[in-house]
Amino acid sequence: MQIEVIKEQHNALLDRKELQIRIKHPAATPARIEVKNNVAADLKVEPDRVIVDNMKTAFGKKETIAYIKVYESTEVALQIEREHILKRNRPPTTEPAGEAEEKIGRAHV
Repeated sequence: MQIEVIKEQHNALLDRKELQIRIKHPAATPARIEVKNNVAADLKVEPDRVIVDNMKTAFGKKETIAYIKVYESTEVALQIEREHILKRNRPPTTEPAGEAEEKIGRAHV
C-alpha cells in the first residue's frame, strides 16, 4: 500500500490536521484500521489520534481517496468526533455484534 498526501491543512479551531490522501493498493480496498495504522506510522503519531472519516474507491481502480483527521490528543478526538465515525475506527472484535454492543451500552451507564 502506497500513501500520498494530496492536500493538507491545519484546523486550529478543532485542534487537528486534515489530510486528503491517495492510497494505491495492489488488490482490494484496504480496511480502515490498516489505513489508520499506516498513516499513524508515517506521521509518527499514536493511532488513537488518527480518524479515517471516509474512503472512496472508483469501480475497477486500485486507488482510493481518503479524508483523514489527525488530532493533537485522543481526548480532543473523542470530544469532537461523531459516535458512528468513532465506531468505524475501532479495531474489529471477535465477539458477536450483539454482545459487543451490550458491553458498549453498559460502559456508558
